[in-house]
Amino acid sequence: MYNRAAISDSPAHLLRRFADREERMSDEGFHEDEAPGYTFLGSSPAEKFLELAILHRKEAKQLRERAVESEAEGREEEVRLLLRVAETREQRAQELELAARGEADDPSVAEVLDGEQEVLSAYVPPTMSFLRPEDLPPATVPMHMRPLPPGNIPRALAWVKGLFNRKRADSAAE
Repeated sequence: MYNRAAISDSPAHLLRRFADREERMSDEGFHEDEAPGYTFLGSSPAEKFLELAILHRKEAKQLRERAVESEAEGREEEVRLLLRVAETREQRAQELELAARGEADDPSVAEVLDGEQEVLSAYVPPTMSFLRPEDLPPATVPMHMRPLPPGNIPRALAWVKGLFNRKRADSAAE
């Protein structure tokens, strides 16, 4: 019983079952060149732009109401700021409505493309102007990364090797 459950859950068995189902599917209503006969709700860009425009208008209205309250309380700086923000929200709502009607491009894309030339003209490649190469300390290897000094056995082997090399050099010189 347990073996059959383990076999039926194996990846090979699952792939085989999927392939069997796929073979039984029909290709009658499938044409690559045709647009799908269905649409998802709220999927058109125009509807999204209109929805965003409505939100911007609501926010502008709330900002104006808050500005009236602030004016009654005598906070002139806050009133000017709120009215300025409300005005920009209204302008953005108008841009979104134009985009929804197809009279203009997506305002977000247009805004990015407008600022692109400014960014490119003001680009400064990164440099190390605050440090000169002669001011940098010499490169060193940290103590924990340095090789260990040779122990007793490698030192003794090196000494013996040195003796043999000297005797060989002496015998070659004679």
